[in-house]
Amino acid sequence: MAIVVAEKIIEMFFIMLCGIVLYKTGLIDDKTVPRLSNILLMLVSPLMIFQSYQMDFDGHLMWGLGLTLIAALTTFTVIIILTNILIRNTEYSRNGISISSAYNLQKNKIPVEKIALIYSNSGFIGLPLINGVIGQEGVFYMTAYLTVFNLLLWTHGVIVMGGAGDFKTICRNLCTPTIIAIFAGVICFVTGIKIPAVIDNPIQYIANMNTPLAMLIAGANLAQSNIVSSLKSLRMYYLCALKLIIFPVIGMLILYIFNFQSFDFNVPFTVFIGMACPAGASAIMFAERYDKDSLYATEIFVLTTILSLITIPLLSIFAIKLFGL
Repeated sequence: MAIVVAEKIIEMFFIMLCGIVLYKTGLIDDKTVPRLSNILLMLVSPLMIFQSYQMDFDGHLMWGLGLTLIAALTTFTVIIILTNILIRNTEYSRNGISISSAYNLQKNKIPVEKIALIYSNSGFIGLPLINGVIGQEGVFYMTAYLTVFNLLLWTHGVIVMGGAGDFKTICRNLCTPTIIAIFAGVICFVTGIKIPAVIDNPIQYIANMNTPLAMLIAGANLAQSNIVSSLKSLRMYYLCALKLIIFPVIGMLILYIFNFQSFDFNVPFTVFIGMACPAGASAIMFAERYDKDSLYATEIFVLTTILSLITIPLLSIFAIKLFGL
């Protein structure tokens, strides 16, 4: 399975290269990328998620879905606590002027770092990866992870970025196509509702676009960044180590200690993949939305994405051994 993970990462990497070429040659531009992202987030990914529930009801899968929900909530809670401890907005005074520490030259970078470390690119990369490695059951379990992800992102994430946290705003933010697709899919799964083939087939065709479209968008984002500048920052390596190695390993151990693997290997492995993914585009989106450093968010997104091509396959070996496939 570790080899399969590595193969899928390599396949996705080549599609990302196509995205870079498309951007560099002008076939897609700065205006095209956000539109493609909206198509992915608002149509393709939700349909892929909904499609994963179009199967016969299985009590084992339902229990697995609930356990994945608990596992995701547990790991997210721990990572949020650790992030608040490790990423602090400490300041000191020099010559009567309050300035940030060497690792925090601007206050608006700290919220970006927290969002980037906590909320992975589990939708863009996690979904197609788990689909390629485990298949429909993996996507089925990943929806539980994405449910916790979206609930926390639009509540805790908004608060971290200094946005309004009133009840009406939170409820409006949670009415996303992804959440709607999850609830609609669960209803169909529990009740045994199957959509007719004349509708199911087009949905499947669109859902199959998820991996190539997500990777083309990731490649276009990579093409817009300044990799050389990012590589010169020690702070960036610290963030990458936390996001790609330390936090996934801690999450792996938590899942093992709570013995989630005793029910089904796919439950902890799916949550692990969600955690092991690089920083998500949500950090960039929130930085722009709440007037933070969006360029800094892009740099974190890019560097973690590149390094994850190495870290995810390597950590997967330990996860497979630990969870006892």
